[in-house]
Amino acid sequence: MGRIGFDHRSSSSNQHFLVRIRRSGRVDCRAELQLPLPASAAWGQLRDFRRSASHDYFHADIHIEGGTPRLGAGLVLEHRFGPFRVRRVGRILRWREWGDDSQSATGNGRCRPAGYSFSDLSTAGARAGFPHVLSYYLQGGPRDTCRVIITVRGRWTARRSPHWLARLWLAWVFHHVVTSVRNNLLMAAVSASMRRSGKAHSG
Repeated sequence: MGRIGFDHRSSSSNQHFLVRIRRSGRVDCRAELQLPLPASAAWGQLRDFRRSASHDYFHADIHIEGGTPRLGAGLVLEHRFGPFRVRRVGRILRWREWGDDSQSATGNGRCRPAGYSFSDLSTAGARAGFPHVLSYYLQGGPRDTCRVIITVRGRWTARRSPHWLARLWLAWVFHHVVTSVRNNLLMAAVSASMRRSGKAHSG
């Protein structure tokens, strides 16, 4: 019974989307975006940590320990929903820059993706208020394309709310995050294309 849960899936030629919550409360959200943008250019957008982390609808402000995003840096995440504000805390758990090491293969032959992960936790403790980790993974593709994988993993702690309602809520929030990331990167792709076109005409 512990493996039974509720799924929300959607798929298109350039996007895959899944939100799953199990009866145990375990939450797994995953989206894959195929984008017409070189991975190096996509990383130039994603590595703006404050901007990328603010794609979450509720993240009103983000304070980074020391001011620079890096592995192990502590975070204070100001959440806002209408007139309500809540302060949560977190930490950058993974940070890998795009570069040569992002293309090097691991022992199983797979390439290490660039990207980062950070936790988003209640100040009441790691077992309260939907503790979760948000991750961005970036992989290069053929012909100046890239793949961006966005995941959220955590535990739903509001036991009084039915899981079907939690799934709808999570699907709405996660869809907003994915759409914001996609639109931001597509705008970067359009800008890059316009710059290349301008250089070609000027040459």
